[in-house]
Order: sequence, then C-alpha cells, then structure tokens
Amino acid sequence: MKPIPYFDAHCDTIYRCMMTDGEVTLDFGEDAEEQKRFFAKCGCLRGNEGHIDLMRGRQFARCGQFFALFFDAADAPEDGMWAQCRRLHDCFVQEMETNADLICHCRTGAQIDRAVKNGKMAALLSIEGADLIECDVHKIKTVADWGVRFLNPVWNRANALSGTNSEERERGLSDKGRDFIRQMERCGIYADVSHLSDRGFWDLCRMTARPIVASHSNSRALCDHPRNLTDDQFRAIRDTGGVVGMNFYSHFIGKQPSVDDLVRHIEHFLAMDGEKTVCMGGDLDGCEELPQGMVGMEDVPKIWQALEERGYPRPLLEDLFWNNLRKLL
Repeated sequence: MKPIPYFDAHCDTIYRCMMTDGEVTLDFGEDAEEQKRFFAKCGCLRGNEGHIDLMRGRQFARCGQFFALFFDAADAPEDGMWAQCRRLHDCFVQEMETNADLICHCRTGAQIDRAVKNGKMAALLSIEGADLIECDVHKIKTVADWGVRFLNPVWNRANALSGTNSEERERGLSDKGRDFIRQMERCGIYADVSHLSDRGFWDLCRMTARPIVASHSNSRALCDHPRNLTDDQFRAIRDTGGVVGMNFYSHFIGKQPSVDDLVRHIEHFLAMDGEKTVCMGGDLDGCEELPQGMVGMEDVPKIWQALEERGYPRPLLEDLFWNNLRKLL
C-alpha cells in the first residue's frame, strides 16, 4: 500500500511520557499495577511501546500531530495546575529539542508544510482543559506564545467556565467562560468542544465567529455516549468551517468495535456533507482500548484502506487524513 498522509487533532502522548511511574488515578487499567504498566510503555517520544512514537511516524508520506497538554484537576499537585502545565510544556519542548532530527514544533500552516517537506513530523500544541491554566484569562496570551492552537475550556471536570459532558451537564458557559472564549479568539486559539456540555456547546456556537473544533469526538447517533456529537452539533461545526476529529477509543465507537465500526462513524458524518469537516483525532495514548486490529498509529492505514475499499476516491481521503485539519492553520 502506498504511504498515506496522517494529520491527527489529538493525542495524550506527552502526558503518558511524563507519567511513567503510574502515579495517577485515571481509569487506566483494573488495578495500580496494570496502570503502571500502561504508562511505563511510553517513556519517550522517539520510540516506545505506547500508541505514538516518531519511528512509527516515519511510515507516513507526511505526518502531523497535535500534542495535548493534559492533567486531571482532581489530582492537582501542591504547587497548582499552572505549575503542572509548565512542567508538561517543558516536557514537550525537551522532546522537540531531543528529537529535532525527526520532529519540528509548528505554529502555522506554512511551518507545517516546511516541516513535512523536510521529512519531519509536524508537532502542534493543544491544551485539554482550561484547569491547566487555572481558567485564568490572563494566561491565554502566554500559552498562545507557546504555540497552543486548540484549547478545551473543560475536560471531564466541571470548572468555572462551564459544565462538561461528564459533570454538571446542564450547565453552559458562564460569563467568565464567555470572556475566556473571546480572549482565546483574540489570541488565535480555536475552541475545542470535545468534553464541553451540550448547553456549553450551543452557547459557544451562538457567540463565536470562528471555526469550531471537536478534536476527538464521534457520532452520538451511532454510539450513544455524551462525549460524542449529535447530528445537529456536527452540522453546526461544519457550518462554521471547523473540523471533527474521529476518535479511535473503543468506548466512543461501539461495543467491541472493529475498524469497520469506526468507518461507519466517518460515513455517517460524510452523509451530512462532511467531506470538508471530518479529520482524524485518535485520542491515542489517552485510551486503553482501540478497535480490533489496531494497536497504535501504525494501524491508521487500515482506516484509509477500509474507506478505499468502499470506493471513496483518493482526493477525498487526502482531505480526511490531511487537508481538512491543515486548512485551519
């Protein structure tokens, strides 16, 4: 099979690289020992036994990846979430410097194009949950200067900005949340609605003039999980010129899913004129269970192949796997 392009809107690889001691309380594994094994597999970005590494990234014709800075506010360290955010950013910067022969931190589309032309993976930054910057509007400029291009107002924990699709699901954007979104827009950061409550989603749609991103969410019509998007939400994102990244996490695809089940989510959105909206957003290294037959980024070509076998032309596949996400940057 001819090498394919792969540009992905969300992974948790930086968090997984940092947390190799397993000292976290997230639901990774049945017990502490299994949890430790999960994180220990991903000690560095160059080569590991997790879902993403740079050596495997070389199989693609060109490769781009959004790396999320993430930490659960329920486990906030003594020196606070902002200090933890800076540590995560330091880890990202160190990985970029250590592996400069294989990867390049990019902020713009032109930089992405230059990186892949030079045979390197293009790395971009996002923040998953504004708790990491303490929901502080004054810190948005700082992270924008770091190169952050996507920012989720919330993760699973409700915060001062909004409820989530896991906690306080009936609560939308607060006044502070609206001010926060406006400052993000002024700083060139896209709002990422994966994890946002439904009410928060529609509050955001009513106030924003920029494209909206759902970096790692599937179809709720096919898998009835609040982390997925309703058809109306997908259409709303489509109409802003935004993108929806297809999540490879089994929990958001269906019961014991296969690659074909993931493809059905893609086809569902394509049937709603989503040809310029759908992209990839695998949630890799942020999940334990992938569809049957997938163990990491090396299996992404199976998704392309399944779509190709259904008769979808290469220009459309190039859009889904590269162009739709690239166009925002």
